Amino acid sequence: MGMPNSHSQAPADVSEKASDNFEYRAHPPKTLGRYRILHEVGRGATAFVYKAYDPQLDRFLAIKVLREELAQDNDYRSAFVKEARLAAQLTHPGIVTIFDVGIADDKPYIGMELLEGVTLEQVLKAQGKLNLRTVLAMTIQLSSALNYAHKQGVVHRDIKPGNIVVLKDKKTVKLTDFGIAQLDETLGNVGKKTDKVLGTPEYMAPEQVLGQSVDNRSDLYSFGVLIFRMLMGLPPFVSDDLGQLFKQIVKDKPPPLVVEEEKVKDDIRDLSRKLLRKKPEKRFQNASQVIAELKNIHAKLGDSSKREKREFVSLRLRWTGIMAGVVFVAMCISLAVVYFVQYRSLSGITFDYGRSIARMIAFESSEPILLGDDVGLNALVLESSKNEQLKSVFVMDVNNKVLASTISEEVGKQFSPPQSRELKQSLDQSQIYQRELAENKVLFDIEMPINFGEKAIGNLYVSFSADSMYSASKTTLVAMLVVMMITLFVVFIITLVLARQTSKDYQRITLALDKLSLGRVEARLVSERNDEVGQLFTAFNRLANFIEKRFETHVDKKMVTIKKASVVKNKRQAASPADETVELDIISESEKHSSAKE
Repeated sequence: MGMPNSHSQAPADVSEKASDNFEYRAHPPKTLGRYRILHEVGRGATAFVYKAYDPQLDRFLAIKVLREELAQDNDYRSAFVKEARLAAQLTHPGIVTIFDVGIADDKPYIGMELLEGVTLEQVLKAQGKLNLRTVLAMTIQLSSALNYAHKQGVVHRDIKPGNIVVLKDKKTVKLTDFGIAQLDETLGNVGKKTDKVLGTPEYMAPEQVLGQSVDNRSDLYSFGVLIFRMLMGLPPFVSDDLGQLFKQIVKDKPPPLVVEEEKVKDDIRDLSRKLLRKKPEKRFQNASQVIAELKNIHAKLGDSSKREKREFVSLRLRWTGIMAGVVFVAMCISLAVVYFVQYRSLSGITFDYGRSIARMIAFESSEPILLGDDVGLNALVLESSKNEQLKSVFVMDVNNKVLASTISEEVGKQFSPPQSRELKQSLDQSQIYQRELAENKVLFDIEMPINFGEKAIGNLYVSFSADSMYSASKTTLVAMLVVMMITLFVVFIITLVLARQTSKDYQRITLALDKLSLGRVEARLVSERNDEVGQLFTAFNRLANFIEKRFETHVDKKMVTIKKASVVKNKRQAASPADETVELDIISESEKHSSAKE
């Protein structure tokens, strides 16, 4: 059996690489040859898979290392390296690239690209089954990879979901473990017994079960089982008893594939039946034939998909949606601009208001400070605290010792401003800071000197609430949102009404054209409109008049011809042969003359 490809799930992004490189250079992990082994990402019956770093090429990769007990077997180790080197020759977008194969520290290893994704087995276990479009997209890629490998003389021998990696984009798939499944056969050729089934039982071809030689057609059988599993959720043959399972694979007819898409139902069933034939000669003989069939089915499915996409979409819905979208975007931009401008304006007004209050307090506190009037100073601070927007006031001397404050416990202490604050404005020796409190509350702090004349005699620290400013901003925002919703609703209704009327006009034109196409040349459109729609109606009526005249002319000529033919018939019955000839000549000349005019 092929070994696990858990390496495909390890991340390999550039940002991680940059940080990892520094970490691994600072703290070197265990090494294997020139590679630094970072951590294990998976393990199987025959090997461990590690994420590794190559310092020479500065890249991450996956390292698959043969288990210790198997590495001690010279034949197994040689076969491991030989088959890995064979697989390393494969270069295809749908096949995992092998960078290096060798033996280091007496451990055989394979260095391969590190893929970001998950195995198809994981995808199927999570989703059960996949839709037909996804299956076709994946299997076209996989069959192309198989076709390339088969042309290089390499047979996989273990096609299964566990050996397929679905990359992070969820569109690209890659086939892994090429050549590894051939280890048992290689060892068999040198007389070693591996005590293993050559392949994954549910995906084995009948010839594999019978121990017969396998070739590229065996891979195609496994590929058919894979398609069945992807569409149905289970392989065609399932049993807990291995002997019973092998009997089903060799003798039983596979169950029919159930596909919902009617247009390609028969095609996909025929493809599945041919891939799952018991005899290799009755299957597809190469993967290129499978690719052609898959692409044909995909094309048919694509055509029906395009027709579905061209379904009728009413102008009412289209125009209404477009207009509502345009108005919504315009309103959002306008809302953002108005809110920003208003916020700046309110901020300026709030700052001016706070600064004016602080100046008044500073002016009135200068005299009590000079006189040492603590009672007057406290009375001033107490009076200012009646302003609901002021949260705290600190009057200090030049050394920032608190002389008076709305917080009595701080009087006599050294003032220390809050640390978590942001400078918003600096003007005329005053600074305004903003700081956030719990519950989304915001305070503005104003610092300014207290002067007597030109001399600084103290400092003032005032904190006031920004609730009124933010409340006004929120009120404006809510009001604008309401206006926007009302505007959108009005635009939606008006556009819907106008589009509905236009749609009715187009429906009238369509109905009239349908009547005209059925030969009802009397069809006309009556309208008093003097716009583009009215011009369209008039143009249709002119066309109908022209067609009706041509139709009437054609009918008149046909009636004349019928009447003349009737005269000829009567003369044939009553006149001589000579008279009949003369009448026929007259008719011929008349018809020639009429034709010349036309």
